[in-house]
Amino acid sequence: MQPVVDRLEVEYVAPGALEVRWSFLDVAHPGPVDIAHGPQPVVLDHTHVHTADAAARSFTLTGLGEGPHYVSVGVHGSGTRRVGGERLVRLEGLQNFRDLGGYRVAGGGHTRWGRLFRADSMHKLTTTDHATLEGLGLRGIADLRSDKERETHPNPLERAVQYEVVGRLRSAPGIEPARDLINVDGEEVLRNIYVGSLEHSADLFGALLTSFASEGGLPAVFHCHAGKDRTGIVAALVLLAVGVDRETVLDDYEITRRYRTFENQQDSYANMIKLGMSPEAAAGVLSTPRWAMQEALDAIDGTYGGIEHYLLSYTSLSNGALDALRAALVED
Repeated sequence: MQPVVDRLEVEYVAPGALEVRWSFLDVAHPGPVDIAHGPQPVVLDHTHVHTADAAARSFTLTGLGEGPHYVSVGVHGSGTRRVGGERLVRLEGLQNFRDLGGYRVAGGGHTRWGRLFRADSMHKLTTTDHATLEGLGLRGIADLRSDKERETHPNPLERAVQYEVVGRLRSAPGIEPARDLINVDGEEVLRNIYVGSLEHSADLFGALLTSFASEGGLPAVFHCHAGKDRTGIVAALVLLAVGVDRETVLDDYEITRRYRTFENQQDSYANMIKLGMSPEAAAGVLSTPRWAMQEALDAIDGTYGGIEHYLLSYTSLSNGALDALRAALVED
């Protein structure tokens, strides 16, 4: 049997440069590997750039222009290649626009690159950013922000895509009066949002996943303000639905802390302080506590009988749409 790349990672190292790392399952040295590159995650459209010794396990691509960038790697002379991309789509006005491709799924295969993206608010997109996103071929956008957020910062992509899903994510009743905010636990607020939304936003979740599963529904992006909480629970549901394991789902959630640091969230922090929240609580709300999302995943299993039962029994997603979603987002 021809050796196949088991792991492929693509990481930004400098402007115009990406490090490509690979490994083979149960094969120490399969021979030389071909490395190809292109603006889409389509092997046939990639251009060969280098043939490397497989034992090197890495190679740095240089001289690259503006993204997006995708890489394919396979044994020299083989028709089988593994596609990889950089997790973060680098934009001037956004900090947390990420590709959900490349995650291993149960039973074999990985999530497809370039099909579904998670992001923060789009209102600061620059002219260069619009050109980058045009290259992604987005057909749909799901805006999870509140009516007030959308009125204050309209979505500039709504006219550039074929469909838009708009819906406010609702969670269990939380602490509303300002007098209570001083004593609130910020991380507990997040936990309540994640767990509560499973009950109170089931209709929205069903509509979102059905849209992604529909013919012509992808590529698409879903986003909120920071791309962390409302976006995070949707990302978790999608990844679980197609067979990504829980630890990987939690890892994806935590990636936000790499790009949405406390330093670049000062406006949000200041707004929460004005509402009467303590500095400690505000910092907690801006964090990405793994345990909070873990409790939502526990609730999916313990309260709702697992991800498939939750989606098919509590949301509007049908069996056919779930199958279509998996087919659209998973490749061998």
